[in-house]
Amino acid sequence: MKPRTKVLLIDGFLAVLCLVQVWLNIDDGMSWPLAALFTVTTVLATYAGEHGTTDRLPGSKITRTVALIVVLGAAILIGGSLLGPDLITSVLLAGLAGLGVGLLCYRAYFGLVRPVPAVRLERV
Repeated sequence: MKPRTKVLLIDGFLAVLCLVQVWLNIDDGMSWPLAALFTVTTVLATYAGEHGTTDRLPGSKITRTVALIVVLGAAILIGGSLLGPDLITSVLLAGLAGLGVGLLCYRAYFGLVRPVPAVRLERV
């Protein structure tokens, strides 16, 4: 299988999986403006990662990835304990919706309209 096809299938599957999870839990409530913010953030973060913008930051790629996961995980846990379970569910659903829509939009542009960046093709 070609690397471009693999990238499109993997990212598409991940995006659809996120959106199915949101669809199954949409009755719990979701903040649509927050979902739009997560969509823009997903597109910008993916662009920065695939076009070398994050290479200027100190540390190796794995160090930056682990640091990002730790910071986001801590923020979710602290936010959940302070805001309550209903609000954190809304935030997590908005995050999943933004991740799914952002990934679909980004990969549609950098995959179907324009070529997939070489950095992403190397990681497949």
